[in-house]
Amino acid sequence: MKIDPNMIIGAVAPKTTQPGPGTAPGGFEDILRDIQDTGTKEVSPLAAMPQINNINPLKIEVLTMSENAIDMLDTYSKALVDPGNTLKSIAPMVDDLDAMRSKLGDAGSFLSDDDPLKGIVDEVATTISGEILRFRRGDLIG
Repeated sequence: MKIDPNMIIGAVAPKTTQPGPGTAPGGFEDILRDIQDTGTKEVSPLAAMPQINNINPLKIEVLTMSENAIDMLDTYSKALVDPGNTLKSIAPMVDDLDAMRSKLGDAGSFLSDDDPLKGIVDEVATTISGEILRFRRGDLIG
């Protein structure tokens, strides 16, 4: 085996290929390279997402309700932190939370047990129940 004295150890240079005598411009390699280049440019992130053909309107409604309930909890927590609010001024929010918890319970009962949305609805309803219980029990006094 002969070692090339002009070769630098550790250097990596791309191997350039010269078209052989039997290959013409526009050969298979050129066409393949063009297809690969255009294929990588046209791929959008949305193309990788699965197509949703059948959207259950009940699930969308339950998801919207869950979002609204979380927003209500956020507003409630901000009201608790505000020293200008009294418990009497916060009481209507707790009543609204209780009504939302009932709606979530009714809507969540139509979901199957293995549906991930049911777990979210149950978690939000449990959080609302805990906050209602804390308020009505008097844990916020003092």
